[in-house]
Amino acid sequence: MRVKIKTFSIVVVFAILLLTGLLSYQDYGLSNDEEACHYRAVVTANYVAETVGLKVTFPDSIPAMADYSDRDHGVLFDLAAYTMERLLGLDDSRQIFIFKHLLTYLVFFAGLIAFYQLVTRRLKDWRWGLLGTVMLFLSPRLFADAFYNAKDLVFMVTYLIAMNTASALFEKPTLGRTLVHGLATAVAIATRVMGIVLIPATIFFLLLPQKRIYIAPEPWARRLGRIAAYLAASLALTILFWPMLWSNPLENFVIAFQSLSRFERWSKEVLLMGRYYLSTDLPWYFSLAWITLTTPLLYLGLFLVGLIEWLRRVLVQHKLRFWQQSDALMNTFFQALFWGPLVSVVIFNSVLYDGWRQLYFIYPAFLIIALTGLYTLSQLLKGKRRIWTYLLTAIVMISLGSTAVWMVKAHPLQNVYFNSLASSNWRSQYDLDYWGLSNRAALEAIVTAEPSGQILIAEISAASVSESFRILEPQDRARMSLIPFEAIASTAAAAPHQPVYVFNNYKRQKDPDILDRNPAYVRFYEKKIAGETILTVYQWVGPNNEVK
Repeated sequence: MRVKIKTFSIVVVFAILLLTGLLSYQDYGLSNDEEACHYRAVVTANYVAETVGLKVTFPDSIPAMADYSDRDHGVLFDLAAYTMERLLGLDDSRQIFIFKHLLTYLVFFAGLIAFYQLVTRRLKDWRWGLLGTVMLFLSPRLFADAFYNAKDLVFMVTYLIAMNTASALFEKPTLGRTLVHGLATAVAIATRVMGIVLIPATIFFLLLPQKRIYIAPEPWARRLGRIAAYLAASLALTILFWPMLWSNPLENFVIAFQSLSRFERWSKEVLLMGRYYLSTDLPWYFSLAWITLTTPLLYLGLFLVGLIEWLRRVLVQHKLRFWQQSDALMNTFFQALFWGPLVSVVIFNSVLYDGWRQLYFIYPAFLIIALTGLYTLSQLLKGKRRIWTYLLTAIVMISLGSTAVWMVKAHPLQNVYFNSLASSNWRSQYDLDYWGLSNRAALEAIVTAEPSGQILIAEISAASVSESFRILEPQDRARMSLIPFEAIASTAAAAPHQPVYVFNNYKRQKDPDILDRNPAYVRFYEKKIAGETILTVYQWVGPNNEVK
């Protein structure tokens, strides 16, 4: 009976998670990064075809790999998606990007499976694995990114899968598990160069003194041989999966690592708690503040419990000798995977974009620490009055339920989630829809209001509207033209019958209400999430308040 309940529960939960994605992937707008990722895949595919002698046609304008400025990015997922796109004969931008949204979610779904395995192995109970999977799924910002973020979210999944294979290797070090972990490590590195941290982390933990960790201690020769096999598999497969490395693996990898460890060619202003910072000169708490403000409060509280329990065990119980007990070893492994990158971006003064999306890959480790905290609380309540266990269960269920309700109400813009620690008036405090995802619904509303004729679009913030045209139906985007905001009056005078709409998503717009004070504009469309305005579209009505 227990086996049937377990199987039924696992199948039902994962079926719901998969079905949710299949019913949602067509709803999301086009992020301002997707076109660049697609183009990177085309450049790489062209290089691969030339190198191996494939008879495939590409546009003449595609640059050579050596001349392409973005060649230092990992491209494994984008290249695979582009290959499937070509095989399926997809040639319209709307088809291409909606299809890629589906593929991105399927990658996220694979990450959910890996996280279930990882948590189940760590806490030795499938029910904890399911709870952890639901918590990862009910992480609003990551859920939204699971449809369109082919860089940060996909890297998080590949890193998570490598964490899972590492956990399995530490539990039972066999040659098969060693090679599988080498494969997972290579996939992570070929997705983003930061995956290289998996190699020293794995070697460090494999070299620790063996005591109650593995099934049976191994001779040093066998352990070193296993490390050599892991290194060989990781490095060889990384080169295979990352075409940029083919011509000169070591030199090109160093170039990519140096470039992406401090990405100075992205130097723009970002907004946090009402203050603008240059991305190349951020305060040390930038990432920590974003994580704190955009993670459900339940997860934050449980993380603190897990952190305190780990410190208690390592400092008091084990006297810093955390490798002497398997639970302490694994807890330290996850703490290192979370804190290591977070501290590194401070030490190296790394360039970070809006929010903390470049650090999404540490989130699974964060959740495992939080789950360990919840497990600790549940163990403390054992043997006490049941009311306390019921209360803890109720708190968890109510919190998860409220997060789920918020996500449904905000759909498909869960990417602007903030918890209650964030102040009100978000648009003057934080970068909100920096991806430009809300543009799609606004453009569709304009198309409905203007069923025929050309439509002029302008933007008074960094709204990335022109990229959003590509997710529209072909006949609709053919009617759209982007003009400079400063040219609206002269353009409208020259073409008086063409309507003009102005987008303001408040990104790098330091006077958010500037058009409300201008009588030549009226509000046409407004998008609110949790009562906060994230996008306003104005229509030009001219100095005489006559709609054009």
